[in-house]
Amino acid sequence: MRKPVLFTILVFATCLAMAASTMAQTKDPIKIGAIYDFAGGCHMYSEAGIKGIKIALDEINAKGGILGRKVEHIVRDTEGKVDVAVREVKDLILREKVNFLIGPCSSGTGLAMQVVHSEYKILRISPIANTEAQTVDKFSRYFVQVVPNTYMEAVAATRYFQKKVPKAKKFATIGPDYDFGRREEGAFTEEIKKLVPDAEIVYEAWPKLGEKDFTAFITAIMAKKPDAVHGSLFGGDVVSFTKQAAPYGFFQKIPFIALYDFPVLKALGDDAPEGTFAFGRGCFFMDPNPKMMEFAEKFKKVAGDYPDGWAVQNYDTVYLLKAAVEKAGTVETEAVIKAIEGIPFDGLRGNFSIRALDHMGTVPCYQGTIAKDPKHAFKTWKDISRIPGEQVIRPEASVREVWKKTGVTR
Repeated sequence: MRKPVLFTILVFATCLAMAASTMAQTKDPIKIGAIYDFAGGCHMYSEAGIKGIKIALDEINAKGGILGRKVEHIVRDTEGKVDVAVREVKDLILREKVNFLIGPCSSGTGLAMQVVHSEYKILRISPIANTEAQTVDKFSRYFVQVVPNTYMEAVAATRYFQKKVPKAKKFATIGPDYDFGRREEGAFTEEIKKLVPDAEIVYEAWPKLGEKDFTAFITAIMAKKPDAVHGSLFGGDVVSFTKQAAPYGFFQKIPFIALYDFPVLKALGDDAPEGTFAFGRGCFFMDPNPKMMEFAEKFKKVAGDYPDGWAVQNYDTVYLLKAAVEKAGTVETEAVIKAIEGIPFDGLRGNFSIRALDHMGTVPCYQGTIAKDPKHAFKTWKDISRIPGEQVIRPEASVREVWKKTGVTR
């Protein structure tokens, strides 16, 4: 009699231990790896993005977390280097055992880490890096994008630009010489030739990312006498370009559009060229809806400044992830991916969804004209246009055509 009783006791004790272990695991914090590029032009965007993540997590944890579990974020720096990005994302996955990833800023480091986290079946959401390659050419079901991609952004900006310069037929372009810039300018060229069949690209300028001296590009563009110039410069690059181009009368002589968002406008101050056209991704003044304005006040109290699009998109990302996990009822990757596909989301930029086909968010694109703002000490935009993502996202048939060429299977 003793052996069966002893055996029963041991089995019961083992079951209790396993149950206790399972309960402990379900109460372990959910870990998010926030991997960003704190170098070059991406530094200020990455800093803002982390602030957006932190505010969202503080709110969520104050209300009990997600599925009753606290949520932690572990920040890593890629230094803007592909090899560092690969090393850090591996460490987040293998040693820190993160459940999800958010980031980075650079499309280059984003594409590099996509290979790694896809291999380990960890979901990453991108609120800043926006090359279309992430959702089309290099599609991975372990990736979701909530920033307008290079195709969407360029198409929306081109339509706005063409309406502002309807007589323009000769165009020049200037973009950073890497995947983001090449794709934005390629999409611009494609779209402008649809809108203006006899449009001509008379000059293409490709400065390296982080270029310090734009003089040669400025004088070369002006020598070609284009009717208008489309740019995809951003951050410190567009600040430097603007300051160097102004003495040549560039902005008085040639209509120009580039990524003049809040950080750039603030950095330029009085030097921000009024009347120049701009596009952006959701800074507070671009979409002043009640939810955005509430966030702006909260952000000011925490960070001492207004939120830019990079903080907004990262804040939205955390809440999108929360919605997907709660819908799935688990942090298990495959279940969360299934939950996020097609999920409707009401964020700071309004309503959008994640397209099931390619995991691209139908997020809005913003355009405007630089102008003084009586409400602020810095310049913002007037004539603001908000284009819903559904109007400019690449058609599904076109995505499938690209997949046939690149060998992507879905």
